[in-house]
Amino acid sequence: MTEEEKTKIHNMVGMGYSYKQIASSLSIPSGTVKSYCYRATKRGLLKPPTKTEDPSLCKQCGQPLIQTPKRKKKIFCSNECRQSWWNAHLYLIKQSSKSLYQFVCPTCNKTFFAYGNKGRKFCSHKCYITSRYYRHGVSDDK
Repeated sequence: MTEEEKTKIHNMVGMGYSYKQIASSLSIPSGTVKSYCYRATKRGLLKPPTKTEDPSLCKQCGQPLIQTPKRKKKIFCSNECRQSWWNAHLYLIKQSSKSLYQFVCPTCNKTFFAYGNKGRKFCSHKCYITSRYYRHGVSDDK
């Protein structure tokens, strides 16, 4: 298990995810996650999972949410908060998802993932602008 996977496991356990959910998002066996968490808890590297999040607060910005009776509970206050949170937590998306696409940016040759957009070409707006307006490299004249 790599250090990056261990860090992701620590983060996801802290957010209250189950061993099965962690295993499916990282594409590793759930027994491996469970035994790692057990050993890490014994060593004091990992605290037992506790849910401290208030369900009436936005998961991204922490603003109070107004819940409507007989409706699905809100998690985010706006679409912007929802998109920001999921962009920061891409590792929670199942790697086997048919909507997760892998690309190589033609400007910086960086490998990146895009969720739900199979036509994407660039990893960032900066790379798009560089490719479109500065064909021979980055210009720092401005």
